[in-house]
Amino acid sequence: MGIHYIFITDDLGIASVFPAIKSKLTDLNCQQVSLLYFSVNKEHVFQKELQILERRFLTQLYVSYISKEIEGVAVLPNEEIEAVLNANTMPRMDFILSGNAEFIEKVKSLLHFFDINEIQIQEQFFTE
Repeated sequence: MGIHYIFITDDLGIASVFPAIKSKLTDLNCQQVSLLYFSVNKEHVFQKELQILERRFLTQLYVSYISKEIEGVAVLPNEEIEAVLNANTMPRMDFILSGNAEFIEKVKSLLHFFDINEIQIQEQFFTE
């Protein structure tokens, strides 16, 4: 059964999900991994590492680097999530969120809007 793993993270959560992304990509049963990587300050601290993985796993890995801020308030990328949902070709999607508590709550609420209720929260290996 094909599973599309969709990771949604911010700058705080990327260090916690990066090992899981690498693990999924090297799993022979995994066919698709998407990462929506949200950065308010446009740093995307793991961008070089992710670009290496993107070149290595051309057909398995999709990464979207998102940087949006309006008057100091982070704006969630609902059009990015919607695009990944619409382009999905796998029979099952697993959503894994990682980041600060406010980010997690905003993304969960957005996913609930899209009628997605099964969501995993990745425990933080590091804290602010």
